[in-house]
Amino acid sequence: MNHECTANYSIHCTVKDCKYHKGDENFCSLDAIHVATDEKNPKDEKCVDCKSFERGGLFS
Repeated sequence: MNHECTANYSIHCTVKDCKYHKGDENFCSLDAIHVATDEKNPKDEKCVDCKSFERGGLFS
């Protein structure tokens, strides 16, 4: 089930299994997200995560 809020066109997102993914649009419905890493010295995008993710989108 998708989050009922409107899309936040400032936060692009393609993670369709997130509770906050906005339907067929590739945007998040949150006002803001928390981005973090668990590594001391992240070297590329694979080292960074959206910590606002909650399972519950299209594939839950």
